[in-house]
Amino acid sequence: MADIKAKMLPNDLEAEQSLLGSLFLSLDACIDTFPILKAEDFYSTAHQKIYQAMADNYAKNIAVDYVTVSKVLETKGELEEVGGLGYITDLTNFVPSAANYKYYADIIRNDSILRQVIDASQKTINRAFEGAEAQEVLAGAEKLIFDISQTRRSNGLEHIKKGVTEAIDMMEKVSIDPNANSGIKVGFPMLDKMTNGFKPGELIIIAARPGIGKTTLAVNFAINAALKYKKSVAMFDLEMSSLQVAQRFICSTGRIPMDYVKAGTKDNNAWATMFETKKILEESNIYIDDTTTITPAEILSKCRRLKAQQGLDMVIIDYLQLMKSERQTKDGSRQQEVADLTRSIKLAARELGVPILLLSQLNRESEKRADKTPMLSDLRESGSIEQDADIVMFIADIATEGAEQNSSDGALDYTLVIAKHRNGMRGNIPIKWKSEFTQFYEPGRDNLYTKNTSKVQKDAILTPNEDPDIDDVFKD
Repeated sequence: MADIKAKMLPNDLEAEQSLLGSLFLSLDACIDTFPILKAEDFYSTAHQKIYQAMADNYAKNIAVDYVTVSKVLETKGELEEVGGLGYITDLTNFVPSAANYKYYADIIRNDSILRQVIDASQKTINRAFEGAEAQEVLAGAEKLIFDISQTRRSNGLEHIKKGVTEAIDMMEKVSIDPNANSGIKVGFPMLDKMTNGFKPGELIIIAARPGIGKTTLAVNFAINAALKYKKSVAMFDLEMSSLQVAQRFICSTGRIPMDYVKAGTKDNNAWATMFETKKILEESNIYIDDTTTITPAEILSKCRRLKAQQGLDMVIIDYLQLMKSERQTKDGSRQQEVADLTRSIKLAARELGVPILLLSQLNRESEKRADKTPMLSDLRESGSIEQDADIVMFIADIATEGAEQNSSDGALDYTLVIAKHRNGMRGNIPIKWKSEFTQFYEPGRDNLYTKNTSKVQKDAILTPNEDPDIDDVFKD
């Protein structure tokens, strides 16, 4: 390896002096600079302390001048450390023109980012030399760089004209094409119409008590999105192996009894259907990761790579309570850890520009009530789940009013409760559970994927263009 020569970290002391001088001379410089630059963006320790004193005064609506800034520094015992009153009063002499303050700020900002990147790179190098797992080093490096980029993102205030114009343009597009603003559809007609599809950046919570069918519903959503609507879906399963998840995909897609898949069968027709199902799934864009101790940063890293290489439309994570946070809270609070997890996943959805479906368990409170319908307060371990989610839906082991109580195919009555919908309506959707095929469906509608000429799933389905009458299930 070539010798590494020590180098000075990127900095420009003249730009720092010129900006500090400009802040003394120009109120506009103060208004534009303090929101975007922090004291640590300065390379010189003395300049950091002077800038912080200026920022403190500005935040308190105190004039930023020699007297007030010197007073703050003197109170902190830092005045002599920064060069004394003489250095502070001389700062304006370093300013060629206060009108160039934006240029000076850009230089300081750029150098600060470069130093942070160098620091992140050095931390990554140290971890690599320490013998950490390669995947952990890569995930850590991506997170460090991502954190730097996130701290630098600022859209700022803009006139409402832009937003209004965009809103009207979208309304015009939707008036011509009703699907222009639709998100990812999951093949459950009533749900798809209620949500108009899951939108990019949304966090969707699917919650239920253990054994009610969270994973099955997620698999059904993935099958429909990938096979019926040709979307790319990534599924992270922290509870089951990829083999177990694949078995569920085979059962639901081919309508093959789980007993046949697990134990094998001598039925030639069943084997023919399984091989046809295998071919259909192999040609799909479904990706499964069964890492048991995965963090949001690792999920984001893997999804970034998949999106860049193959494309990505929707992510499913099964399930929240098994996830590991990157940072441990000081008091060991699981509630705070879950809050960090949901916030990280929400930010990942926004960065990736795809909906993320996050499965979650419910606590036992609903079982203690006479009315067994789950409530938002039943979400296990943290109110942050409700806060961060755009949509919260529960799978309830109850029949919706008016639903069939008996099914000729032995399916059981359940209800999909849309308890929160940030950008739309809430309501209850009746669904059926066919345990033999690990399959949920809407009554009277075979809503799962099928291939018209295939032996797989021979029964008729509702085509994507058919819209059910669902006015009676909506509520404000």
